[in-house]
Amino acid sequence: MVYIVNDKSDNPMEKEIIKRLIQIRNYYGESVYAFSKKLGIPQPTLQRYETFERKIANKLLLSLVFVCKVNLNWLFTGEGQMFVEKDNNTFERQNDKNVRYRLSQAGKRLVEIQEKHNFLDREMAKLLNISEKEYLKLVTGEMDFNIDIITNIKQNFVVDIDKLLYGKFPHQNNLPEVNQPS
Repeated sequence: MVYIVNDKSDNPMEKEIIKRLIQIRNYYGESVYAFSKKLGIPQPTLQRYETFERKIANKLLLSLVFVCKVNLNWLFTGEGQMFVEKDNNTFERQNDKNVRYRLSQAGKRLVEIQEKHNFLDREMAKLLNISEKEYLKLVTGEMDFNIDIITNIKQNFVVDIDKLLYGKFPHQNNLPEVNQPS
């Protein structure tokens, strides 16, 4: 891999980020012009980044993350994978007979979040903007999650909503796969 790096920058970290930027472009096998179009930035701007004539801007970082799925930890430190996990949203059809069962267990996963933070039921209810009675119904499966509740969960906790609603948390590796009670 050939890096064309100009020594105009005094910042060693910036030099490393630019090397990795060029590595990403080379990974895609694209010219500066084509890669700039992919990122939604003007070609001269990308060229100035690569020659240290322009400081790295947030727009570039956001484009690398959202367009190319670049792992920011790798971009800044060189550690880890170049890209975040591949998006599994293939939109292919599936026949997952366990979705309803897993969704019925979401309340238990919400209780795990509550316990991690040592919150009382009333405190969780307040965070979710529902009554304590509704919260108890939610965690026991008597009430369904709605978009407002999901939004409030996401607003208050760092959590993958798909995992909260349907998935496994690390200790739940032995969830039965078929013939769950309805």
